[in-house]
Amino acid sequence: MTTQYLLEQQVPATDVAMPLPTPAREVSPAKPAAPAHPEIRAARPTQVLLVEDDDAIRLGVGLALTRYGYTVFAEDTGQAGLRSAYLRSPELVLLDVMLPDIDGYEVLRRLRTVSDVPVIFLTARSESVDVVLGLSSGADDYIVKPCQAVELVARIERVLHRYRTAERQHEALYDDGLLRLDSQRQQAWVASAPLPLSATEFRVLDRLVRHANVVQHFATLLKTGRDAPAPAARDRVKFTVSRLRSKLDGTPVGADSIVSVRGIGYLYRSPTTPPLPPHRRTSPAGGYGHGHTL
Repeated sequence: MTTQYLLEQQVPATDVAMPLPTPAREVSPAKPAAPAHPEIRAARPTQVLLVEDDDAIRLGVGLALTRYGYTVFAEDTGQAGLRSAYLRSPELVLLDVMLPDIDGYEVLRRLRTVSDVPVIFLTARSESVDVVLGLSSGADDYIVKPCQAVELVARIERVLHRYRTAERQHEALYDDGLLRLDSQRQQAWVASAPLPLSATEFRVLDRLVRHANVVQHFATLLKTGRDAPAPAARDRVKFTVSRLRSKLDGTPVGADSIVSVRGIGYLYRSPTTPPLPPHRRTSPAGGYGHGHTL
């Protein structure tokens, strides 16, 4: 893309000659300047992951979004984008379709196996068949570039509002016939018998159960448990899960209902899910396992 594209994104001319941001690092905020539409801004501090291989677009979009109040992390390949999504647990992903290693559709497919983060395709592919394919693949929106920054922000906020509203409106009670959770009172029962849990244990179990059979990354569980990011934070999650397993052991739910996914996080296997075969439990390549050490 050209300098004209950057200027169309309302990036100050003095910033156009800035060095490109290093992949996997936060995009530096642009110099203070009021957006053309000051009434449209990030509703609250929001981390956005931008996966885009074109250097000029990555720089232009990143700087434009920071001026609207977002924290932007940029990657230039699909694999790097997946790693960043796993490690940073962003609140929204902006994803290009045409990437140098794996395309955006494959990135989205892999991402959906471990996360329900909102994803918006931002791509130059404008044919109707591409739009339909993108939306049917599970994207929350599909935007053809180039587009005005104010339109991009409006669409981001619409998607985030929909997700946040859904989170607020999710049912307080969960009951699968065996395990019952009351999110408002933070109380749990197994087969009608009370299951004493600490506040952190309950929040982690509630997150796992309400996203049954979907891997929850360490970073997601850290936020759920309200732990501050720190070198020992992962150990805190592992300790919490260990205590949960101990409390579930001997109940009809069982300790093995919480399954470890090596190097990524944990998932809750609902009672209706068939047991995993032994070779899947010991897979060394990031497969599922019941060991406590990841």
